[in-house]
Amino acid sequence: MKKPGITVVMPAYNHELYVAEAIESVLNQTFGDFEFIIINDGSKDATEQVIKKYKDPRIKYYSQENSGSHATINRGISMAAGDYISIINSDDAYHVKRLERLLSTAKEGGYVFQFTDLTLIDSQSNPIDDPEHYWIKWYTKLKNGYLQNTSPLKAILRGNYTISTSNFFFKAGLTGEIGLLNDLRYILDYDFAVRAMKHNEKGCNFLIGEKLLSYRLHGSNTILKDPVSAHIECYELITNTIKYIYGPEIHPAIDHLKEMTWAIKSIYDSYNYDAASAPVSSQTKLFLKKYIKEGTLTHKMAKKLLNWIRKSD
Repeated sequence: MKKPGITVVMPAYNHELYVAEAIESVLNQTFGDFEFIIINDGSKDATEQVIKKYKDPRIKYYSQENSGSHATINRGISMAAGDYISIINSDDAYHVKRLERLLSTAKEGGYVFQFTDLTLIDSQSNPIDDPEHYWIKWYTKLKNGYLQNTSPLKAILRGNYTISTSNFFFKAGLTGEIGLLNDLRYILDYDFAVRAMKHNEKGCNFLIGEKLLSYRLHGSNTILKDPVSAHIECYELITNTIKYIYGPEIHPAIDHLKEMTWAIKSIYDSYNYDAASAPVSSQTKLFLKKYIKEGTLTHKMAKKLLNWIRKSD
């Protein structure tokens, strides 16, 4: 069989409402020389039934017990036959010319890892473009930081402007050089992007201004389920990357910062050892107000944390 130019990998989990749109966005690409590996990661809804309605010969469908996003994507990568690999999650959607454009720029510029600008959509696939929307403001800030920085790796310390594994397009051999996705619950995309930039910063390319992905924001986005754990994973990645970029001289300062951070966390935890019976202390409330700025993505996520803690009068 002829080797495909691109392998598209889709991990699918409990997205019966969205997976059809995701699949069709791949099948309708202007570039058609691809194989499409779809892996159902133990969905408990009708995701499998929706997938099986599609009979396109480019689709290779597999089903497995729930193993998590990183393991599912890694399985797809390990089976890929294409020269390039493109990932799409089962609740997102590609612009019709996404693969054509990314393949063209990869070949012209010799890029090994690419990602594009995106359109934010809601659960009904309606674009979210209000400049005052908290997510749009956050993403705009990240893109501005990228444009103002000559180093993509330094720019990504401000936040993960690649946003999602759905935005990843890379040379098939890249994972042999930097490894597969790591077993991280919330920042597996951020971690992979940082490793790719550490490996070959000039080989990474952001098609900023070219909105070739629709990224869906809905109530069951993984990172919104447990924002505290997400921030902890992110904190470790960023501090370790700072050490990598700036070298041994910065290590003592970063280690001291970590000690301070975890000391603060310990104090915070001591006030909330039993959320069912102990109210939130005024000191803890002041801490949250001081360090979590209103209107930011962190502030949005912190609201979920506060719902877990009994409020004092």
